[in-house]
Amino acid sequence: MADGENRPRDSRFNRDVADGTPGWLTSALRSLPTLAALTLWCALAGACGRSIYSSASSSSSPTATITVSPTSGNFLYSSNFGDGKVAEFARNVTTGALTFKSAVAAGSVNGPMGIANGPSAKFLYVTNSADGNVREFKINSTTGALTAIGGSPVAAGSSPQWIAVTPNAQFAYVANSGDGTISPYTVDATTGALTANGSAFSSVLLKTPAAAVASNSWLYVTDSAKGTIVSFPIGVTGTLSAGTATSLGTGAMPGPVIMDPLGTFVYATDQNSGLVYFLTVGTGVLTLVALYTPSITGEGGVAIATTPLGSKFIFVANQLAVPPSITMFFVYGDGTLGPPVPFSDPSLGLPTGLIVDPTGSFLYVANQGKGTVSRFSIDATTGALGTGVPVLTESATSKPLYLSFGD
Repeated sequence: MADGENRPRDSRFNRDVADGTPGWLTSALRSLPTLAALTLWCALAGACGRSIYSSASSSSSPTATITVSPTSGNFLYSSNFGDGKVAEFARNVTTGALTFKSAVAAGSVNGPMGIANGPSAKFLYVTNSADGNVREFKINSTTGALTAIGGSPVAAGSSPQWIAVTPNAQFAYVANSGDGTISPYTVDATTGALTANGSAFSSVLLKTPAAAVASNSWLYVTDSAKGTIVSFPIGVTGTLSAGTATSLGTGAMPGPVIMDPLGTFVYATDQNSGLVYFLTVGTGVLTLVALYTPSITGEGGVAIATTPLGSKFIFVANQLAVPPSITMFFVYGDGTLGPPVPFSDPSLGLPTGLIVDPTGSFLYVANQGKGTVSRFSIDATTGALGTGVPVLTESATSKPLYLSFGD
């Protein structure tokens, strides 16, 4: 057990975010020596099978928001926590192959976290938990190169973790874990610029917001300290109203959260227990329907795929599994999940953010432990993953966390 693991959950999380580092990330980084030793032991003893537990982001998100989807996803971007940059990749939309192009500064090192695209996937937003700002970029439609939008960065709250953009790309919201607030913004449809939409929003239902996903009418925020997902109505001007908390159970520590493309179901993952939570949207306030147990430890990113044949699958990253792995679930028509199916691959290393391309043909995984992004083909019928193909984000120590597309 890593140092501090026996401390109370809230104390551990608050201690970690004090320096801008999310609690689950600090735990994962502390675990690296142990993981390496366990992996070596398994190789020598030949006694370790593939992990069946999952961990789960963004989003396109973890990605973790149903922002306006790119038409083709010509470019891919990773938030590189370790070196304070965003890595730019060109993407072959036929083969899914990535080509690293460059990296641009995105604020303080040990800071870049949540990443999401804006109107028509022509803009990119990145939260920096270390300096309390959001970086705004315009995407060059030919090269994918990022240039700062005038007025960037914009201020957020303390230790911003995540940014969620409404599907109509009118409003954006940043979850600030350090002070328990939500920073609201309006989005300029022409320039992509964010403008503060009033002061930071506070709620007694929030203590340590970790991630968020938005529809045009509702914002859903996971709170790691309270073990809840809070549903906030979004007004016509983008302002938030009093929320309703949905409890996920005793000891829950929810993190990444996504919504299905139709806005009917929500899935969140647990940073501690390895659970996947399934909730229905209904008229707005979420209802917890089922819990799935593909894992026995904390989770990284989560993504949903609709394949060319119309089948739906959810993928979650088993960040601390030995060896690290991805778990796949078939998604039934009512949103419930089939049995977990694990996939391990040598290209994985502390997998965190997951994202699926617009056609549902390829899964991309940010490996913070290796400084790479892995590409996997997705079988349109079974959801099975092909062999991972890793591409360096620029260095082995860049610690890429989350991913987003651009056009």
